[in-house]
Amino acid sequence: MYKKRCILDVLRSISKTNSKKGQVTIFIIIGILIVLAVALVIAVQMEIFKFGTDEIAPPEEGKVSDFISTCIKNVGEDAIQKIGLQGGYVAVPDYIANDAFLNLRTSPFLVIPYWAVGSSTNIPTLENLKFRIDQHLEQNLKSCVFNSQAFQETYDLIEKSDITSDTEIANSKVIFNIQWNVELREKSGALVGEVLQHKAESPIKLKKTHFLATRIIEKELQNLKLEDIAQDLIALEHPNVPVSGVEMSCSQKTWDVTKVKGSLQGLLNHNIQQLKIKGTNFEEFPDELPYYTSHYIWDIGEDINDDELSVSFDYEPNYPFTFGVTPLSGSKLKSSQLGGSGILSYLCIQNWKFTYDLEFPVRVRVRDETTGFNYNFAFTVHLIRNEPNRGLIVARPTNTFETVTDETFCKTKDIPITVKTYEHITNDEGVNFRNDLGDVALSYTCIKYKCELGNSNYNFGGQGFSGVTTNFPYCVGGILRGTRDGYKESWERVVTSAGMEVELNLVPLYKFPHAKVTILKHELLENNQVGPGIPLSTKESALITLTYRKATDPINLPSHETQFIRSFDIDPKIVGESEIELLAKADFPYDVDITLIDDQTIMGGYEGKWLIKWEELQSAQEMVFHVFTKTTDNDEELAGLIIAKEATSKLLPKPELR
Repeated sequence: MYKKRCILDVLRSISKTNSKKGQVTIFIIIGILIVLAVALVIAVQMEIFKFGTDEIAPPEEGKVSDFISTCIKNVGEDAIQKIGLQGGYVAVPDYIANDAFLNLRTSPFLVIPYWAVGSSTNIPTLENLKFRIDQHLEQNLKSCVFNSQAFQETYDLIEKSDITSDTEIANSKVIFNIQWNVELREKSGALVGEVLQHKAESPIKLKKTHFLATRIIEKELQNLKLEDIAQDLIALEHPNVPVSGVEMSCSQKTWDVTKVKGSLQGLLNHNIQQLKIKGTNFEEFPDELPYYTSHYIWDIGEDINDDELSVSFDYEPNYPFTFGVTPLSGSKLKSSQLGGSGILSYLCIQNWKFTYDLEFPVRVRVRDETTGFNYNFAFTVHLIRNEPNRGLIVARPTNTFETVTDETFCKTKDIPITVKTYEHITNDEGVNFRNDLGDVALSYTCIKYKCELGNSNYNFGGQGFSGVTTNFPYCVGGILRGTRDGYKESWERVVTSAGMEVELNLVPLYKFPHAKVTILKHELLENNQVGPGIPLSTKESALITLTYRKATDPINLPSHETQFIRSFDIDPKIVGESEIELLAKADFPYDVDITLIDDQTIMGGYEGKWLIKWEELQSAQEMVFHVFTKTTDNDEELAGLIIAKEATSKLLPKPELR
């Protein structure tokens, strides 16, 4: 009340000493101040908005950030794909890759570490996967960004800090978070922008596939499901896999141990593939196969319920296979006889009982059906005396060959094995046939030692097949190779066992002269038009890759790939003597990828599919490839065309044989 009276007193004093005109003046001044205040607020807001768009995020900086994010995604997904192929490893450590007891080698270039061998386990954790992805990004992101030369003709990209990766493996995606200070400067040195935080995402469901893979191996160790399947297959009493029985006969029953082993491997190969995981995506067994429904749908937990994932199991006969059966008489299993003499001379009884020891690997593939990502892992299966038992059948060999030469090692050849050699022509278009093929040079490699085994022969020993029977040195997992001019090298993993047979299938090749390859360059014009094809200039080069990939091929192991360079820098004599190796005797579709280079700068190229017909290839006098280019001062426009190379290539003629 006191303050109000004071104010009133002042106003009264003013009103007493000033006229009404003075009062109006005061209100005008107050109004002007209000207008100025509003104008100031609007101006500040406009200035802030202007600074935000023009100063904080220049277009060039955004493009660089997007480009880095693309590299992050590519490098990150490369790490994930390798993890999937190699059982949780981006790069399999040497101590695992070089030890056949710790990995399943499915090709000369691909090993899958065992997650369980006997009772020992080596299951990667999500933390392990995160660390390996982060490490791969930190080691390879820089080369992806700087080796591409993107933006660097106009700007300089300057690293201001090391790369720090913090990958987040979420339930339905993988998030790559990168801390990396990169400055974008003009060639004059003027700062255009700075990017600190980078982020990219992959839709691959690594966490879900890893969780399911881990659950499978945990349940296998608890329940011995694969051992149960192997035990059931032996107990089925297949005619070629005897277990126990009695028969009224005076003729002794015998079984060849090689056939017993082969038949058991065949049973395992077929039936393990039928195993399914309840709650995942798979095709139900038909009603007429109730046994498979009750025995081959594996319940590993009520919480497994995801039709975006599928699981496949496989055992292949070329996988390592430790096999033992008792009693064994030489290379035969024989029945025992009761009776047949004295007063029982007219009555004979054959009886038998055999026990089996098995140790073999199974590969498991968990597939993300939404992205096509495959997560591989492997473990070993064990039976001892027909019973599931994850103990080791035989102790690990303690001898090594570190001081042994090839010659000394190969002198130990004492295991007879028959090798059959064939010419094999197959594609995904329905062609699949084999012919006998002799004169194949054979060799056997065990770790770092190599033994030459001679050549296979047509109609070997008058037995109606091409091959040879020869002695091998003992090796737990060696590689048998066959080579012949005009054919791709063939190989098979062979765990040496007396009396076994191995087949090598060699794929025929057709050699096309390098000098008969022509590259024609087409200028991209307006309105999706292209100019006429002209030869490359003396400064231009082209890198051509032809890849044939079957549906069953691993991502990084196509069935056939050939790569060559057309360049005026290569000695014409070398070009005249070199040849391009293509698959022969059938039609094959190839993925064609061509990169056009001018003084180390990518200027264009081609990407597309090309069906090479065998009939046309045999009579062709010239092989012609068409590539695009664009004469422009806008590097980003050309970069966009190259990034979309496959779509851009549709404007060009396809490769052709003339």
